[in-house]
Amino acid sequence: MMEKKKITIPLRDILQLNLLKNADILAGEKGLDNSIVSVNVMEVPDVLDWVRAGEFLLTTAYVFRDDISLFNRLIPELHSKSVCGMGVKTQRYIEDVPESVLKVADDLGFPIIRIPSEVPYGELIKEIFNHIIGQQRDLLIRINDFNKTVREIMLKRGGMQEIAEQISLVTESPVIIHDDIFRDSYVHCPDEEAKNLIQDDYLNFLHNLYSNRDYPAQKKRGPEVVASENGLKRHSIPIYFDNTHYGSILIWDTKRSLRPQSLFVIESITSLIALDILNRATLVERENIHQTTFLEQLLSNVPAEQEKAIESSKLYLFDQTRSSQIIIALVGQEQKQRKRNDNLLMTQKLDMDLLYLTNRLKKEYRAYFLSLRDEDRAVFLLQFDNKCPEEVRHERCEKFIEILLQYLEEKKKIATSFIGVGSCAKSYKDIPTSLKQAEQAVRILQNRDDQEEKILFYEDLDVLQILGHPMIKEDALNFADEILASIDEPDSKKRNDFYVTIRAFFEAGGNLRRVSELLFTHYNTVVYRINRIRDAYGVDLRDPNTAFNFQLAFKIKELLQ
Repeated sequence: MMEKKKITIPLRDILQLNLLKNADILAGEKGLDNSIVSVNVMEVPDVLDWVRAGEFLLTTAYVFRDDISLFNRLIPELHSKSVCGMGVKTQRYIEDVPESVLKVADDLGFPIIRIPSEVPYGELIKEIFNHIIGQQRDLLIRINDFNKTVREIMLKRGGMQEIAEQISLVTESPVIIHDDIFRDSYVHCPDEEAKNLIQDDYLNFLHNLYSNRDYPAQKKRGPEVVASENGLKRHSIPIYFDNTHYGSILIWDTKRSLRPQSLFVIESITSLIALDILNRATLVERENIHQTTFLEQLLSNVPAEQEKAIESSKLYLFDQTRSSQIIIALVGQEQKQRKRNDNLLMTQKLDMDLLYLTNRLKKEYRAYFLSLRDEDRAVFLLQFDNKCPEEVRHERCEKFIEILLQYLEEKKKIATSFIGVGSCAKSYKDIPTSLKQAEQAVRILQNRDDQEEKILFYEDLDVLQILGHPMIKEDALNFADEILASIDEPDSKKRNDFYVTIRAFFEAGGNLRRVSELLFTHYNTVVYRINRIRDAYGVDLRDPNTAFNFQLAFKIKELLQ
């Protein structure tokens, strides 16, 4: 936050003072942008005990007169303490600063400035402090004025584009405000030639942002400077509020004249921009609450609730004459294992994630859909024209899922997420069935031993569709329980070992050596279990009817529980 930062100026600014007009930069010129916060005199050898970061030290080199090697050793130590530089008066105690010292300072970027011998230290210190205080005062005034300008834009319901224009005026540079929640960008660059240069670099920025799976962890709280491929410096100022990242302000130093003070002014308004994005997100969230109520009624098995939804369907652009399809994304199951006192924070994070995802889908899918969040899952309703060919509908559905998968990859949640797709409902009355089918598909993915598969279409279940029908669901489960109960083993661990062995037996086509390989179990152990299953429980897995019944029972459990 801004109030925790010190308003500083670069060391090179004090070289403009009248008393330093004849000063010479002896070494460390690349460190002239170091921030200066104060000035002090150094004439004692134990200076390291009391110097502080950002201090500019003045010396007559009295302490080095008898041991010039001390000068060599002191420079790296002052640099490590973030001292911004040193002013030296020569020809009184030392004739010149030794070349060895200048080389060390050059290598470190530690400025050493020769102070004219006629300049009194007292006057110089006073002038430097007056300059620092004056610059800080002027910068505070600039910050206050610019914050006022931005607030007025917001109060007049001006847009982010207007703020981008104001930032460009302050920095005299091309500007893009990138909104990471709504995935919008606001560009201001009057120079067409420069616009072409920054556009390519901005596309690079977006590519790195969204293609890098680790990008959320890499976001930094402070400004960053990146040299683009065309040699331009791109300053990236993150937009944060309440530990949430909302986007970035990107500024390209096309004139190579961008000063740290200007960046500091821009950084001061990031919380205002974040609040503006948050306010828009809150408005969208309120709209989503009404949309959620509508969608919950539409997905209800109670006809009266569905009819309520149809009465208000025009408000949500829902067309009851079109076909609909439900997609469920179960996101980040590892979150269930976190502490209960994190629940509120988790819910807020999920809400923000869904808001981000919904806005991303609107931009990239570019077709009608509705969404709602229910605990750790997101439910989406897609609509299609009844005349839309099945292959086209399937392509659109896969495009939607592709965007979902990209999002899960970026958020590093793909390993613990699953996507289930219901069949296409020709009437709105059949939408609850599509919902159940999508839930069924997700449940199957969760229960599979191999969880590499992330997407399951209900239409691909074949005979399992019949077993999952509500009218025979209970009978199917009773049948499965009856078959599996024939392994009447009181020891639950041993019973589970038998079940695992039976599954592997079917997978290996009855080849016991292959079963032992699949289970990483000794061959004799597998033989013992198969014989035990046959002799103790009368279950002969080589009998076709027995084998079919057990395979069917396992499938029913996988599907319905």
